[in-house]
Amino acid sequence: MDADTRRLATFAAVTVLVVTSSLVPAPATPDRASPGGAVPLPSGTDKLLHGVGYAAVAYTLGRSLPSGRRRGANGPSTVALVGVVAVATAIGAGVEVAQGGVPGRDPSLLDGVANAVGALVGAAWWRRRDRDSDA
Repeated sequence: MDADTRRLATFAAVTVLVVTSSLVPAPATPDRASPGGAVPLPSGTDKLLHGVGYAAVAYTLGRSLPSGRRRGANGPSTVALVGVVAVATAIGAGVEVAQGGVPGRDPSLLDGVANAVGALVGAAWWRRRDRDSDA
């Protein structure tokens, strides 16, 4: 498998993992421990997980772009960066809408904001890493 195909497969795997984990039905009662007897997560952990998940989606998306389409003079072009953030944020928004039909899940504007912030962080991480790899 060549490097471009491997990067695309990594993006697909990360995106499938983030999307499916966001669409798993939640326990019927919010005060009950999660399946397997695990303790519920502390407050705010949900937003952190959203941010980390969509940072990973944006980073792997940026890395999966063919080099001719993603390169500017000093790393990824502005168009590529904006596109990566827009696509990762759109995936997150779609998941939030889809959660409306999943038992125990509710769409949340704050989750959508955490997704977008994560996408920005992931794109910035990609830009820095891609730019530094040229030095």
